[in-house]
Order: sequence, then structure tokens, then C-alpha cells
Amino acid sequence: MRFSVAAACHALAGLWWLGCVTVLASCSTTSGPTWTFADIMPKSGPGAVARLSPKNSSSVRGTLTFVQRGDKVVVAAVIHDLTPGPHSMYIHEVGNCSSPNAASAGKVWALVGAAPGRTRSGNLPELVAGTEGNANVVADLRGITVGDGSPLDIVGHSVVVHSGLDPDPRPEFGVRNGWLACGVIERQ
Repeated sequence: MRFSVAAACHALAGLWWLGCVTVLASCSTTSGPTWTFADIMPKSGPGAVARLSPKNSSSVRGTLTFVQRGDKVVVAAVIHDLTPGPHSMYIHEVGNCSSPNAASAGKVWALVGAAPGRTRSGNLPELVAGTEGNANVVADLRGITVGDGSPLDIVGHSVVVHSGLDPDPRPEFGVRNGWLACGVIERQ
């Protein structure tokens, strides 16, 4: 599958996302050079995938691919049918997306001992959808692993895309801004 990369995405920029994510690129699907995830994803290392299905009567869908690369996990996400603008995306505690509103995915994943209000291990890079409703992002994630069975392992958790930016996604404050899509992270 090929994706167009906007001219603004030609230079990769580093950005810390909530202290645990370095964003390498954030690109919309417009005209320009093309690339595939095979071109940018590491060729080796344990991998996992989350295939997102629509929730809350949305049509949002997409795929996130995770590959272990040394002490980091490279994630590549392609999400479609979003409303234009920014959206939050999180790893949730439970690998279950069976409920129509994604509540079955549970809370945003936080490692044992994480203090309330501090960066959670479930934070993923912000998505920014273009006018067509598409968002692509590639990022390095630290503090998590893929498929090693450790407490840091993301396999068996789920990914939920939230509508808009959600600075406090804790379920005790309700399903905020709507949860648009959910997918279980499975070993590939």
C-alpha cells in the first residue's frame, strides 16, 4: 500500500510527546512523493498489529503496526474517516473491543505505580487528520515492548482512537469526546 507524503513532511522532526514518545513524522495523504510502511519499518524484531474497527456509530478505521527495535518500539499508524483536525490515541488496559462504544477496552493503560496525572504508558502520538479525514504517523515509543511477555508488553492490550484531543482520558470522568475506533494489539 502506498501513501502520499505532504511537502511539509519531507524533513523529519523530533518531538517528545508527553515525555515518552518521539514523533518522527506526521503526514497527511496529499500529492507528493510516495512511500510504503515496508520502506520505513524495521526488517526484524518482534511485531504486532492493531486493526481498528468503528465504534459509537463512527466510520473510523485503520491499522497500527508495532515493531520492537532494540529498546524502543516503532509504531506506524494509518487512520481513515476521521473528522479533520487533531485526535488522541491511547493503548488501553484490556484487549477487548466487543462493546459498541469501546468501553470494553477498559482504562488507558498505566504501569503499576504510575501516579495520577503523570504520563501513562498508554499514550500514543497525536493524530492530525487532513481535510480528507486521513491521518498517518510514525513514531518511536519507549518504555514498552512487543511480544516478550513482560509487564511492559503491549500485546493483548487494545488501541482506542478518541475524537478530538483528550487531556484526561481516565474512564472515571466518562467516555470523553467519544471513542471512535478500537483494535486489539495482536502478535503478527
